[in-house]
Order: sequence, then C-alpha cells, then structure tokens
Amino acid sequence: MLNIWRISWRNITHNKKRFFFTLFAIILGTSFITAMLVADRTTRDVFNYYTDMYVANADYWVLSDKHTYPEKMIEPVQDDPDVTNMLLVLQKQAFFELEDDHSLSQRSVRIIGVSDQNSPLLVLPVIEGSLDNEGVILPKTVASLLGKKVGDTVRFEGLGEAKVSAIVEYTQLLASPSDWDSAESTSFRVLVPLDMLREWTGKHDEISYMRFQVNGDGKDLFHSLQQQFRGSGVFIQPVVADDLQNNDISGLYTFFYIVAGLSMLVSGFIVFNTIYTSVIERKKEFAIMKSFGYTQRSVSKLVLIEIVLLSLIGTVIGVPLGIWLGDLFMQELLSMLQFDIVYTLNWRLPAIMAVTVGVLFPVLFSLFPIYHAGRTSILLTLKMASQSKGSSRPLLIRAVVGLVLLCFVFIDHSVTYAAVLAGVILLFPLLLAGLSRIIKPVLNFLFHYAGSLAAKSLFQQINRNANTAAILGIGISVILLLGAVVESAPEGYEQEIRNTYGGDMRLTSEAPWSAEDITKLRSYDGVLGVEPLMEATPITWETVDGVSRQFSVFAVSEDGPALFADQHEEKLYNRLKQQNAVLLGERAFDEWGGEIGQSIRMNTPNGEQSYEVVGVVKTSQYSGYVAFMDEERLKEEFGWTKGFDLLLTVDNEAASSIRDRVWSDFRDHLSKVQTVEDEIESTTSTISGMNELILMLLFMIIGLASIGTANTLLMNTLERVFEIGTMRALGFTKQQVRNMIIAEGLLVGLSGVIGGIAAGLILIYVTSQSELMDGFMSFKLPYSNMIMAVISGVVLSLCAAWMASQSASKIDIQSSLKEG
Repeated sequence: MLNIWRISWRNITHNKKRFFFTLFAIILGTSFITAMLVADRTTRDVFNYYTDMYVANADYWVLSDKHTYPEKMIEPVQDDPDVTNMLLVLQKQAFFELEDDHSLSQRSVRIIGVSDQNSPLLVLPVIEGSLDNEGVILPKTVASLLGKKVGDTVRFEGLGEAKVSAIVEYTQLLASPSDWDSAESTSFRVLVPLDMLREWTGKHDEISYMRFQVNGDGKDLFHSLQQQFRGSGVFIQPVVADDLQNNDISGLYTFFYIVAGLSMLVSGFIVFNTIYTSVIERKKEFAIMKSFGYTQRSVSKLVLIEIVLLSLIGTVIGVPLGIWLGDLFMQELLSMLQFDIVYTLNWRLPAIMAVTVGVLFPVLFSLFPIYHAGRTSILLTLKMASQSKGSSRPLLIRAVVGLVLLCFVFIDHSVTYAAVLAGVILLFPLLLAGLSRIIKPVLNFLFHYAGSLAAKSLFQQINRNANTAAILGIGISVILLLGAVVESAPEGYEQEIRNTYGGDMRLTSEAPWSAEDITKLRSYDGVLGVEPLMEATPITWETVDGVSRQFSVFAVSEDGPALFADQHEEKLYNRLKQQNAVLLGERAFDEWGGEIGQSIRMNTPNGEQSYEVVGVVKTSQYSGYVAFMDEERLKEEFGWTKGFDLLLTVDNEAASSIRDRVWSDFRDHLSKVQTVEDEIESTTSTISGMNELILMLLFMIIGLASIGTANTLLMNTLERVFEIGTMRALGFTKQQVRNMIIAEGLLVGLSGVIGGIAAGLILIYVTSQSELMDGFMSFKLPYSNMIMAVISGVVLSLCAAWMASQSASKIDIQSSLKEG
C-alpha cells in the first residue's frame, strides 16, 4: 500500500511546474472557500451575540402604549414568588451640555435609568471603570467623541451632572453614533442609576418598562398578567431575541456562498484540466499496466490517490490561509458598519467544513478523468492508431446548443442564470476562434510571425483553451452582476423609501402629540402637511413553525400617509376595514412562512389574538419586517391607543431649518427627528461600501482563473515539445518562442475578459427585467468593475503566459527532436 502512494507522489511531481500550478489553484480555492465560511459564521455570531446581549436573561417585560406608567402597575409581578430577577427602566430624552458648538440635534441623548447596573438582566462589557450604581456609563464611541474618561463629569442640560463610572463596549442598548454627522439623526445613549434619573426628572414613581426573569416557562403568570393589564394601557410581552428589524443582512450570506462557489468552480476546473490532460498523456502507461494484469479499478485507484494527495496538501495549506483571509475580510466588512462592533473569529466549524470540501471537490471534479483512465484500451493504445484530425462538427453542435441556451434570457425564471452561464461556456470556442482572427493583425504587429503562429496554435486544443477562457469569463460575469446589484441597489432602495416612508420627516416624541402641537407645526414655513403615525411596538408573534418573533404594527388608513406600495392598495385597505386582518411586509411574510389567507398569532395589549393575513406588500419600514392594520382596529381591538410619531411633508430647501426649529420648540418631549434623506443614507451607506469588497473579490477570482491560464498554456507547451524543437531547429529564437506563448495567453485572457463582460451584461439585463426584482434593480453598468476586469484580466493572463513561456524557451532542441 505504501508503494502505491510513493508511485502516486512520483507521478504528480513528475512535472514540477504543472504540479505547482495545480496545487496553488487548490490552495487558493480552498482558502477562499474557508474565508467565506469563516466570514459567514462569524457574521452570524456577531449579530446573534449583540441580540442575545440586549435580551440578556430576561423572560418577559412589561411595557405601555404611553411613554411611562406608574410603578404600582407592576406590583403583581413584584409580589409573584416565581419572579427571580427584575430590572426597572426609565428613559428620558435630554441634551449634553458641551463647550463645543454643536446643534441641539447633535447633542441629543437618551438617558436610560436602570435599577441595578449589575443586574443579570443587563449585559455591559466594561472596558474601564466599574458598574458602581453611582455614576453615568458611556459606550466607548460616546466617551471618545466627548473626550471623557472615568472620573470626568458629564452634564445634561436642564437636569444635572454625574461622574463617569464606567466605559463599556458597544451594546444595542447603548447604540450611539460614532461621529457628529451621524448624531444629527441618531441620539446618543448613556446609562445612569434609576434613582438619579428620577431625582433629575421628578418622576419618582414612573418607569418606562420592566424586565423580569421567572422560574420555569412562566406561561401561567404571563396569561394571568395579560388579563390583568387588559385595557389599562400596560401590556406584557415575552422577551424575544429577534433583531431582524435592524439587521437586514440575509443578502450578505448569499454573497458569501456565491464567492465560495465561484472559487470552487474555478479551482475544480483547473484540477479537471490537469488530471484529464495527464490521463491522456499517460494512456500508453495505463495500457502497459493493464497488459501486466492491472484491472480497470486499480488504474482508476492510482489516479484517485494522486488527486487525493494533491487535495490533502492543498487543504492543509489552504485552510489556515483561509482563516487568516477570513479575519481580514471580517475587519473590512465590519469597518463599513456605523457602530464600533467587536467580534471573535469563529473558525473551528468552518475549518472542518472547509477541510471536507477541500478534500472532496478536487476528487469530484476529477471523476471523469479517473473513469477515463480506467477505461484505457490496451489494443488501441499500444497500436498507436493514427487519430484523424478533429472534426468541426462537435464545435458546431456546441455552438448551436449554446445559442439555444442563451434564448433563456426571454424567460423570467431563476433557471435562466444557469442556462445563460452554460450557454456562454459552450460559445467560448466560437468566441476564441473569432477573436483570434480579428486581432491577428495586432498580434502580427506586436509579435510578428510568432503572433500568427499563436493564433493557429490555439486551434490544436481549442476546447481546452476555450474552457480556460470561459472559466475566467464566468468569474468576471458573476462578479460584475454583484457589482451592478451593489451600485444599483441604493437607487432601488431610495425609490422604495421615498414611496413608502410616508412623508419627508418623522418626529418621535416621549408624549402624545397634542392638537396645539400639530397646529404649530403646520404654521411653519416650508411645512406642507402633518400626519399622525401610530406604531405599536414591540409586538411578539409566532411563525407557522411556532417560533417567536418580534416586530412593529403600523396603523394605516386610505387617506393617511403611504407606508406601503401595492398595485391593489384600495382593495387591501377595504379588506383591512371589513375584517380582523393584517398586511405583512415582504421580509415579515417570508419569516412567518405561511400563505395569504392563513392567520398569524400575535401577543397584543388586549391579549393573544389571531389575524388573517390578506396581503404581502413592499415597504421601507424596517426593511419590510412589519405588519399593517386598519387604524380603528389597532385602537379598539388590538388595544394600542397612543401615537407618538408625526410625519411631515416639507419643502426640501427648508428641511434643515425645520429640523432645528422642531428641536428648539419641542425640546421638552421630542426624542428623535429623522428625515427621509437620513433613512436613505442609513440604508444605502453599507451597501455602497460593499463595492470595495466586490473589487477585491474580482481581483481574487481573476487571479485564481489566471493560475488556470498558466496551467493550460504550460500543458499546451509540453504537448508541443517536438513542434517547438523543430521551430527552434529551423531558426526560431527563444524570444520568438516566448512571444508565441505570450500571444496565446493574451488571446485566452482577452477572450475571457470580453466573454465575461458580455455574459455579465446579459445577466445584468436579465436581472433588471425580472419581475422578481419588481423594478428594484435598473440596467446599470458597473464601469469601475468593468475597467478593473479588463486591466486585471489582461495583466494577470499575460503574467501567467510569461511563466509558461519561460518553460517553452528552455526546451532543448536535440532532446525535443528525439521525442518526435
């Protein structure tokens, strides 16, 4: 057994350059797969970690449809023996008192008073100081912006002052802007002892909410409290670890898997090319082995062991490299987010998965060559039967099938993408042949006669060369599609937000807006309209699988602000009026998992109720993770009676001055002012930052494909040793031989780039016209990515060709003629 492994090792290392290129391709492919798996798992962990940190160990919380409620309302909870831990919370909007010149909106801060900073229902990762229940706790970003350290004093306008007792890492509870520009639309958050905040505000018996922990599941207590609180404005909800309203990152995971799949495809093709060519070259060796008694199975086993050796070596090197690349990728990815998020790299399970994939994918891509090796015919091979020149008929059939598959562009279905890519691959021989004829004069000018020979030489292995160019083209086309989505998505999001935001500016208050407030706002210059907005939050509900989730329910009416878009809006409004029903945003509908006509169960302020889902709509509200209900039903049957938001329609030129005036006039109870422009910027900023990652991945994929180009050219060279030796004997110089190989590489690279861009444009067109996208993506060319593809594709292909040309120029004339 040991002997066969030695033989296999000798076979794969016989041609050292081919061995190096193939091994390098497996290493890169495995490392890219590992990096994406690590990034996927770590990203999930990051958001789960911060969501769980916010939830802590709480089981239930008691809230109100008012901003605060009397503490005596929760006496039934405080007196219950099954309640083990409680946390009382009071929130108050205020303003930092600063020496620097900052606007009111920039100095806005939400002060969160808690009954115990060390409560097990509160997770605060301390960086500096201690949770002593005596001072203010600042998140790291706020401390940095304010220039505060532990022991420094923080002053709050009109309230009081307190010393900084601790600085903590980012948590969702204290999520704050990281710069003053972001502070225009997002308030800072800090934590103080509850008694201190009560003393400042005079609300000695008021709380905003209470969290508590129970022995067991607490369902009996939960249902009992639901009945007790009914109609009081106070309600109880289970604490659910669900942050999908704030984190719409599902598309990011798809991105990871697309890149991992591309890496595996490109690397697998290189392995296939190498093993298949090796099998063809060693047919005589296999025939002799079979004539000495080797079976088909033993010959295939020998080739299999060679592939396993390659994959094992590539995996051992590639997986650690991929873990390091995954860490770099995470740093770049999280740097695009607005918050100072920390993470722990989750690499163990991804490494195990990557090892499995890294070992298996080279074997899977080599199954045909393995089978082909075992099927070697002794008689035909040893007779060395003359083989006729390849017919053009297979290429014609390939081209016809490719054109047929391209016709799928007229079919709006997900299978279209696979059909288009397959069609493009089949058409690459035609593209390569046509391109070689078109640029032949250019090759003659650049490389003289060596350029003409290069164009002819490509036809000796037209399928192999075309497949090499195709794999480069497919990588480019998919990355261009991702780039187009990234560039077009902000425009799609902007249009959707403007259509469904409901106005130009949203004002959130700590107290219900009075008729006098609304009249005053309508008197502002530049204010064209004021509409109340009622949002019931947080509301827990169940998926069809019985999993608890949490979102907001908005009140809507036919004459109210437009919060969703649907071609049957009037019909949907009527159905909401006539029956106990809701509309779901697209993301909520997908997460729910049911069908239109089925009922969704919610824990409302009036207890657990079921509502028929009568439609699914597009909305920008919380990225579609919401529900909509008729306004009157939300008040009467649902039990939500108060509204704390207003939507303003304003003159764009007056938006900035209106924001400043609103903060000045309603500073006593105003808690947030957000414009539609703020929402657009917040939604699209991270997506726009993805383009840098797209460019990096484009370069990586093209680099990996270029390894395949170098490998193919090297194999072409080794198969033409006699031809090259004859050319050298007839007077060709080493430089002319090098020029010929470089010209071949240029042709392969150019065809890959041109075919990739053409395929990318087709995919972008198909996506932009798809009804599934519903106009979300426009036909927009990612010019920066296209330029990057052309430059890197041609340059890296030339580099690959140069490496192969060095081997060709070193071929010895005498030994090569003897081989002939």
